[in-house]
Amino acid sequence: MRPMFSSRTDWDLLPSALSSLLSEKRMKGESIIDLADSNPTRCGIPHTPSSISPEIVRRSAVYEPDPRGLPAARQAIAAWYRSHGRPVDPEQIVLTSSTSEAYSFLLRLLCNVGESIAVPKPGYPLFEYLSRINDVAHRHYRLAYDGEWHIDFGSLGEALEAGVKGMIVVHPNNPTGSYVKVDEAGTIIKLLTAHPAALIVDEVFHSFPFGTSDRRAGSFAGTEDVLTFTVNGLSKLVALPQMKLAWIAVSGPRDLAKPALERLEIICDTYLSVSTPVQHAANGILKQQPLYTSRVRDRVMQNYNDLKRIIGVDSP
Repeated sequence: MRPMFSSRTDWDLLPSALSSLLSEKRMKGESIIDLADSNPTRCGIPHTPSSISPEIVRRSAVYEPDPRGLPAARQAIAAWYRSHGRPVDPEQIVLTSSTSEAYSFLLRLLCNVGESIAVPKPGYPLFEYLSRINDVAHRHYRLAYDGEWHIDFGSLGEALEAGVKGMIVVHPNNPTGSYVKVDEAGTIIKLLTAHPAALIVDEVFHSFPFGTSDRRAGSFAGTEDVLTFTVNGLSKLVALPQMKLAWIAVSGPRDLAKPALERLEIICDTYLSVSTPVQHAANGILKQQPLYTSRVRDRVMQNYNDLKRIIGVDSP
């Protein structure tokens, strides 16, 4: 009999033992304290009332779709980058409804069916799902630990030699929390230029460091030597995952960046998925970013210090 569903969705849908136990306790109405809950809307991160004002609702009644996103929203994002010392032209920015959608668009842009992308290990399991449902293979490059995390460039070289179309860098990485170092950033660009392959950098946690470090690389937005797609959004940046606005900042050699933007525009025009009200609200939301980022960072630092106190300072 011909199968009804595609092989790309042939996942193991059995719940884990932990998920089953959690469901059982919820069905019994037991009280649960979830120490792994990262949803800022449930973790007491204070926000001002709705960022969607009556004026924004009124303006949103007019439908004026722009495949790359409304100019005012892209200008607000460019201004935010400038405030952090990264010159990004609004015309180099493409809006998406989420970073997951941004990844899907970029995989479609870069890879034919069966071609591959390099992803970090340890890394975020989402990449494996996204690559599979976009008919793209993934190859791991390793993050090694010898007292601190660093990129294993031997494994990255193997992935590049195998013909990956691009490399995903999470800066800082989830789950290790490690930022790309300045010298590592230079090596990445050198390797990708030589092969060549595109660079996709996820910077959704970039604004949440513990302290400062001269060794830590800055944002990759505006990188000129290699075709670069820098991904960020409101979900983590201002603790507003429900607002559904993310973006891709495209940079690199003009002969690559220009056609990349033109092709992304067609992909975005096919879906037009970004909500109009959140685009109108983007400027006001991003102006409040330092306040919300500091609230999240303070909360995480408090949790971190509590954990150290409970476990003991000598624990690895």
